[in-house]
Amino acid sequence: MKGKRVLSLENAVRGCVQNGDERSKEWIYKSCYGYVRAITMRYVKNEFDAEELTNESFIRAFNKIATFSSVESGERFERSFRAWLARIAVNISIDFLRAQKQLLALDDVGEGEIEQQQVEVSGNLHVEDIMKLLLQLPEIQRTIFNLYEVEGYSHEEVSVMLDIPESTSRTYLTRAKKKLRQLYLASINITAGF
Repeated sequence: MKGKRVLSLENAVRGCVQNGDERSKEWIYKSCYGYVRAITMRYVKNEFDAEELTNESFIRAFNKIATFSSVESGERFERSFRAWLARIAVNISIDFLRAQKQLLALDDVGEGEIEQQQVEVSGNLHVEDIMKLLLQLPEIQRTIFNLYEVEGYSHEEVSVMLDIPESTSRTYLTRAKKKLRQLYLASINITAGF
C-alpha cells in the first residue's frame, strides 16, 4: 500500500505532540482504549461511568499531550506513555469518586485495627476473578487498594489524594486485603462444593 504508513504508539504520540494529528489520536485511542478502560473499571462498578471516565481520560490526555515527553524509544517509550495515561485515568477516577461523595463515608478507624495480613493467591485465579472480587469491596477500600497495591502510590500520597489521614489509608488497605481474602476463600469453597 503506497502512501500508507503503519503507525506505532510511539509514532502516533509524537505525531500528536508535534502537530495534533487526528489520525494519530484515533490510533492512540484505539490501541490504548482497553488499557484505560481496565483502569477506570477498577475504581467504578458501573460500566457507563467507566466508559465516561475512559473517554474523559483520553480527552484530558489529548489536551495535555504536549506536556508528555520521553527520551526513550520503542518499548520503553510505550511503557512510559502508558504510565502517563494511567495516571490521568486514575486521577479522573478519583475526582469522579470525590464528586460522587462516595468516599465521605469513612468509619472511625483506630490505629489498633491495623494488622499485617498475608494473602496467598492460587495460580488458578484469573484477572476476571480478581476484578469480580475487587468490585465486591466497599468503594473506599477498593479505591485505596487500587491506589496502593495496583498503582503503587504510598500511603502518604493516598492520604493527600483522598484527603484522609495516613492511618486511615493503612487501615482501609488492611480491611480490603482481609475482605478480599474472605471473598476469595468463600469463592473457593463455592467452586469446591463445600
